[in-house]
Amino acid sequence: MKRVVFALLLVSIATPAAADRQLEAAFHAAFGKSGSALLKKQGQLKEDVKYTPGDVYDAPFGPVLLSPGEVVDGAHANSGKLAIVYLKPGDKGLEVAKKFVPAAEIGAFGKIVDFSVSKYFGGLPVVTVNGADNWQGYACSSAALLELTPDGPRHLVTIPMTYDNSGAAAAGKKLTQINGRIDNIQPGKSFDVVYFGSGKEFTERYVRKGDAYVLASGQSRVQRC
Repeated sequence: MKRVVFALLLVSIATPAAADRQLEAAFHAAFGKSGSALLKKQGQLKEDVKYTPGDVYDAPFGPVLLSPGEVVDGAHANSGKLAIVYLKPGDKGLEVAKKFVPAAEIGAFGKIVDFSVSKYFGGLPVVTVNGADNWQGYACSSAALLELTPDGPRHLVTIPMTYDNSGAAAAGKKLTQINGRIDNIQPGKSFDVVYFGSGKEFTERYVRKGDAYVLASGQSRVQRC
């Protein structure tokens, strides 16, 4: 019994280390450096962006590196970035198969909030990239959904997730605070965003139309910054 426990302990210790090594190797294959990489003239505004290791996802067609990018000296107009790099085995380890830098731009002040990968939207994994904005007392956030297809990431939709005017609401004006969560996912067909706050809950449905999701009602009730 003691030997079994000891073996399980070794596995739990070794697994994170192996994941770290895989991430380091993937980042070096993608950017030619370890730790971080500064790339110039990135995105729509041609900014200098510092990319760092994020995560490696084992997609059906091979490993995919997800690396967040932060704009150097980012201001309100600068969106955060997410690089997505498809990798393949090579003679000396991992090699770049396809590179999308950046694959997503969202948020403000040069940073994204976070990202995650889900396999519940359908047959292909979907990356959710969250970005936030805060300006003159108004705060809001959005989520961009990107489908990892064998040919490259496909933008599916950008969804408003939160809105808060508490920093700008003057005496006598209506305070609005709204938070959303993705729910009721019907793979390949639809999903809901359930909003709550400000004393009222409502739901908006997104429906798959070809290579994208569209809002069934046509226009969101959530205000934007």
